[in-house]
Amino acid sequence: STAMPSNLGSAASWDPHAACEYGGVIGRELRAQGYNMSLGGGVDLVRQLRGGRTFEYMGEDPILAGTMVGNRIKCEQAAHVIADIKHYAMNDQESGRNEYNAIIGQRAMQESDLLSFQIGIAIGHPAAVMCAYNAVNGDYSCQNKYILTDVLKGQWKFPGFVLSDWGGTHSTVEASAAGLDNEEPLDIFYGAKLKEAVQSGAVPMAQLNDHVHRILRSEFAAGIIDYPTRKSVVEAERDLKIALHVEEGSIVLLK
Repeated sequence: STAMPSNLGSAASWDPHAACEYGGVIGRELRAQGYNMSLGGGVDLVRQLRGGRTFEYMGEDPILAGTMVGNRIKCEQAAHVIADIKHYAMNDQESGRNEYNAIIGQRAMQESDLLSFQIGIAIGHPAAVMCAYNAVNGDYSCQNKYILTDVLKGQWKFPGFVLSDWGGTHSTVEASAAGLDNEEPLDIFYGAKLKEAVQSGAVPMAQLNDHVHRILRSEFAAGIIDYPTRKSVVEAERDLKIALHVEEGSIVLLK
């Protein structure tokens, strides 16, 4: 794979076209290596400069971050890979990421952290959203009805699917009802436990159908059904030129 500048570096360029080129490299190289989904698209706002994954995100401004990640996702998914946007939401620190609880008012989050996701989704139309490890106002992100169903699928009309960060699922019935469509890795809460919950009626069949519909719809929308991956060779010379172009645009103090 081509070594690209950090997401935070690319955001410093304020260049949506460069963000698109960045995404194109990722999409093409994933396909060349036989993959059909990207797990990038980090757009949580930088609130804590010591955050362990700050380099993955796109700064502290939701309009800039959402615009840049949206353009990156748009061109990444154009290569016929499923793109996602993450970590939904308020995932701004690594320390105690499975324990901390972000306390924030609904209006405040929609005008700040959620706004970057809203803009990124509107521009890039990612097929998937990855929910985070942390809790938001007392409920884990991956079983938080307000952010997953009320806002994402309700207010924003997001048609794709929600998958958990690895090990970010904490329940079966509650997570399914809140809007989690896919658990990663798929073997703890959404394996035998989900089957049992459906058979017992704890998870309605209509709810399961919605999960399945969203995943299948996204596979077709991203093109991985009509354009299956075929391993090839990464075009290193071309992609290194793009990496250099992005890097040159990101080396700024203020713009």
